[in-house]
Amino acid sequence: MTMTETDNMRMVSWNVNGIRARWPRLMELLTCEQPDVVCLQETRCSEWHFPSERLREMGYRSRHSPGSQQGGGVAILVREDHPITERSVELDHQRDIAEGHWIELTTEGITIVSVYVPAGAGAGELSDAGKLAFLEAVARHACNEHSRPLLIAGDFNVCPTDEDLAPGALSPTDALVRPESRGRFHRLLWDGLTDAVRAVHPHGAVYTFWDYQAGAWQKNNGIRIDHLLLSPQAADRLISVEIDKAMRGRDKASDHTPIRVELAA
Repeated sequence: MTMTETDNMRMVSWNVNGIRARWPRLMELLTCEQPDVVCLQETRCSEWHFPSERLREMGYRSRHSPGSQQGGGVAILVREDHPITERSVELDHQRDIAEGHWIELTTEGITIVSVYVPAGAGAGELSDAGKLAFLEAVARHACNEHSRPLLIAGDFNVCPTDEDLAPGALSPTDALVRPESRGRFHRLLWDGLTDAVRAVHPHGAVYTFWDYQAGAWQKNNGIRIDHLLLSPQAADRLISVEIDKAMRGRDKASDHTPIRVELAA
């Protein structure tokens, strides 16, 4: 079965910070909401340990680009009543950056991407140079593809503006707010992609991540580093965007929280 002209596409993007640790929360999301598509980041497991069979039992086909137990890894889940067109895409520099991950497929005429961008200096042995190179590769690929419906969802590890972080949440020299990182992210917008969250919530504190340390959640010291970017054809179909802040307060929560988007048929 495929979507009809009256069906909207409901999609969720979520950095789960370990799919096995977050399995009860993910199972609830899939069971209760039954979104059409789910993009996951930081699955933190090998292909062998990825729960593809359990997902299939819940009515979802999955595609996974594995990371390590320390980080990385992205996946896309598609409800089994939707067709999937496979796309084998490897960005420039992807093989050279262990924790930068990109996976994409097409369903119902929309190209869906789940992406994890390296955090940059201060995260393991990754450098800002590697992060910036990966963002450049994302921008080049998106520029080539955005003449059709395209949705890029994931953890970009960039706070685009000062409005995207609580006062004092990050050092001014942090890799998430450095001008070079912000410039690479803004290039995606200058090239014609729409920041879906800011299209619906243009101003104010809208966060997607609260650190486990220093009472960040309790103090609402959040930041916005998870983004949904839409090509013009996809942006024309944008109906709603919601950040599920409540999920961050649940038992055994990820430090990121899901973002939901609905696109018109």
